Amino acid sequence: MTFVLGLTGGIASGKSTISNFLEKYGQVIDADLIARQVVAPKSQGLAEISATFGPDYLTESGALDRVKMGQTIFNDEKQRQKLMTITSPLIRAEILRQLSQAKEQKVPLVVLDIPLLFDDGYEKYCDQVMVVYLPYALQLKRLMARNGFSQSQAQARISSQVDSQKLLAQADIVIDSSGTVEQTRQKVIKWLENNNFSAC
Repeated sequence: MTFVLGLTGGIASGKSTISNFLEKYGQVIDADLIARQVVAPKSQGLAEISATFGPDYLTESGALDRVKMGQTIFNDEKQRQKLMTITSPLIRAEILRQLSQAKEQKVPLVVLDIPLLFDDGYEKYCDQVMVVYLPYALQLKRLMARNGFSQSQAQARISSQVDSQKLLAQADIVIDSSGTVEQTRQKVIKWLENNNFSAC
């Protein structure tokens, strides 16, 4: 039987570090990776984006101009929703295809690594949801260091995401990642051991 673990958390929370570690214990279905794949050159998703937003949203090589698209949707909810209408069904279809395949293959642990897990209703596919949490001040500091953001840029990016308290209220498991990477890893190992999951 396959155990499905939802994994989510805010930007710079350490979610990717945990996701990479969990790959040793099962299959990780990475929504961010799938989101890039569904708008790859010559894909259905990219063709729809070009038809909806215009061909100037493509680079000379025929790829999505992510900088231009990011600038368009970041402060314009209507444009963001327009993009989501194109990409969300494609992302969901691929996530569910991979999940169904993993269950058929009786993979013991499948991790759904999805930033907007609750917003997009993916919790209904999960046995439990793990939320990676980082106190705001530390999240701000890590984001500024990682992305080279100013404080106001980092604050804007964090505030555009789901409120962390709302995430915590819906979590089955909370991993506080405010310590070292090794300390965070040990918390995840403890959960894995308690649920009898071993490395593949």
